[in-house]
Amino acid sequence: MKLTTKTAVVAAAIASTAVLAVPGTASADPKDGIVSACAEGMICLFDGHNYTGDLLQLDPVSNPQVSYPFVGWAWNDRASSVWNRSHWDACIYTDANFNGLYYTIPPGATQELLFLYDNAVSSVAVEQCGT
Repeated sequence: MKLTTKTAVVAAAIASTAVLAVPGTASADPKDGIVSACAEGMICLFDGHNYTGDLLQLDPVSNPQVSYPFVGWAWNDRASSVWNRSHWDACIYTDANFNGLYYTIPPGATQELLFLYDNAVSSVAVEQCGT
């Protein structure tokens, strides 16, 4: 049986489409892929939802009273999800210097930032929420 060039091209296209359509394995926990990116003990801000995109790691390990009155111009009003891998409460504030609305994220918890908090984080307090 002799294949023509046209038949070979069509067969190759169908074969490549079939390979692309094979489903991959999905992780049940969205944090599984970022464990190495967000270090233990850190408070991690992500600029994408579901812990995706660029990452800012804040380090409260050396002193739990360390707070961040301003996350910096590069991260101001940018975070869309947070993972608190520290051992203390982390509070995100919508304004610099711990002003505006705030939301407490307990140790080990993750939080999708929606509505008033999405792309609105300007400061982060550690273990000093609401003060």
